[in-house]
Amino acid sequence: MKKIFYILLALQMSAVMLFAASDIGKTLQAKMLYPLPSSIVMNAYRYLGSLKHFSVDAVTTNDDYFKKEMIATFTHHVHIDLQRPGKLHIDVAGDLKNRSFYLNDGHFVIYDEDLDYYGVLQEPKEIDTALDALFDKYDIKTPLANILYSDLYKRIPPKNKGYYFGTSEVDGKLCHHIGFSSEVEEIQFWIETGIRPLILKFIVIDKTHKYLPRSGTILRWNLHPKFNEKTFAFTPLEKTIRISIEPYIKGEK
Repeated sequence: MKKIFYILLALQMSAVMLFAASDIGKTLQAKMLYPLPSSIVMNAYRYLGSLKHFSVDAVTTNDDYFKKEMIATFTHHVHIDLQRPGKLHIDVAGDLKNRSFYLNDGHFVIYDEDLDYYGVLQEPKEIDTALDALFDKYDIKTPLANILYSDLYKRIPPKNKGYYFGTSEVDGKLCHHIGFSSEVEEIQFWIETGIRPLILKFIVIDKTHKYLPRSGTILRWNLHPKFNEKTFAFTPLEKTIRISIEPYIKGEK
């Protein structure tokens, strides 16, 4: 009887271990098949923040109201050169604006090609603090600012809920396709798999408007750019007009 008892006990323990192993296997398989979307996007932000220099070319499309009657889509091409800690150059060309931004160790210039005027400010030397000052003091928004910060992963709270749609290709590169939804917006990312988790594409849908306007961006990265001092310096023509930039007063239109 004891022998039978021990045999039954051994079989029962084996079954428990098999079930436990099966559960662990399913959990691991689920994690492998469905990575955590919040971890993917935060890892991308950390990686971008670790890059000391890069160039990126982007194509952006944005929906806007046209005469309050319909949604019209406008396209812009953006080129960015960045060298930490304090050098940044952005060119924007497209349907609605043609502007350039220069930040060279605290010396900031904004140039409007259509109006042929420029303004100069003295700002903090590092890119992160300069961008904060430009937004807070002057309401100057730089294109694709989210990819310029070195500490964006600290500024944006972790997203608790997200969706993993699988993998797909952007410009021939395999990407994680993930999405997040809130009461005010939906956003989707395509983030390159592997050792360089670059954001290659994203789409934002504004849920606060009934027409659900959206913006989309495709990015092409160069992690080994060649810069010189002229890259980050603005030299105006004789006819180009210098204007003053006044601080932004909240509440004024």
